[in-house]
Amino acid sequence: MVENIVIIGAGHAGGAAAISLRELGFSGSIRVIGDEAEPPYERPTLSKEFLSGADASPVYLANEDRWSELKVTLTLGVSAQAIDRDARRVTLSDGSQVSYDRLVLATGGRARRLDAPDYPRIHHLRTIEDARTLAAAARPGARAVIVGGGVIGLETASTLVGLGLSATVLEAGERLLGRNTPADAAAWIAEAHARIGVEIHLGRSLKTVTERPGGLTVGLDDGTTLDADLMVVGIGIIPCVELAEAAGLPTAAGVLVDADYRSLGDPDVFAIGDLALRVFGDAPAPRRMETWAHAQTSARAAALAILGQPGELEPTPWFWTAQCGHMLQIAGDPSVADSVVARGDGVRLYLRAGTLVGAACLDQPRDFGTARRLIGKALTPETAADPRADLRKAAA
Repeated sequence: MVENIVIIGAGHAGGAAAISLRELGFSGSIRVIGDEAEPPYERPTLSKEFLSGADASPVYLANEDRWSELKVTLTLGVSAQAIDRDARRVTLSDGSQVSYDRLVLATGGRARRLDAPDYPRIHHLRTIEDARTLAAAARPGARAVIVGGGVIGLETASTLVGLGLSATVLEAGERLLGRNTPADAAAWIAEAHARIGVEIHLGRSLKTVTERPGGLTVGLDDGTTLDADLMVVGIGIIPCVELAEAAGLPTAAGVLVDADYRSLGDPDVFAIGDLALRVFGDAPAPRRMETWAHAQTSARAAALAILGQPGELEPTPWFWTAQCGHMLQIAGDPSVADSVVARGDGVRLYLRAGTLVGAACLDQPRDFGTARRLIGKALTPETAADPRADLRKAAA
């Protein structure tokens, strides 16, 4: 009998898991433990609307009254220090202990940092407090250097330019968005940044950062130096696996879980969101997914498994990013495609053996919605390539 569920991590995934458990009919005790003082919130606006000041607060998953109505206990401003799996007990940083029948790990990751002094003018963007600190430093006319040409770095560059700063992006790879975005879509974003004046250095890595009166001096591997008033580091996250490792759970670049997000080392422990590294069936090499959609879907899948209810058909993976006044949306896995269909200027369809496996759309929400539904179906390339034709008609 499952009567007591503890969720470690009060971010998006952890909060979504608590809500899903109630929506699915669980009536026992739910406690969500988080080291931030804030209740569960979504992270996407931190680099956009919240950073810019357009939104006065981040997007909270629920307000105080709603958490009370759901009878979810939020234990905030404390962290989990140890898990005793034999006793099914978690020790917290304030010295208290909480017991569980099922444990959900949703600790996500922490911002990866440079191998450099942690000067006050160097910023990261992972939490509400990070965003508030950066917003306070983002004065119009200031020069910002952004390290990392991924989603966070580029969204931040776009927002800072909108606030009246200049922005220079340093990317060690040969193109932007190299980890999770196909080349055509990355080129669209590069062009959008060029139009708003963002300076981009590809194939360049950071060698030195030194503090000077009023700013920073940034040295690149080719000998170039840049002056900056502030720096933002967006080079990914490090999964917070230490708690799981200390408890003897199997980990790699995340906590190893099965298709239902159950730990491979303990059937009473689950891991979700950015922390989960799924290993199951004939799936390709396991990898983590750091998206808003995965926080939602992994939370619900784990809740279903905890309650012994049948799993649901897993939705096609997808994510979006808003930059420079444009919306880029990616669905499926374009990396496994063997051919690409260009559908006008802002849509690319990725096929493998004639079957749609991925899509990238720039400011084309209708085609994106259709493409998401067609993932896994064979397409007629000639029909799919005609932007005047209904994309649904391309499905064989």
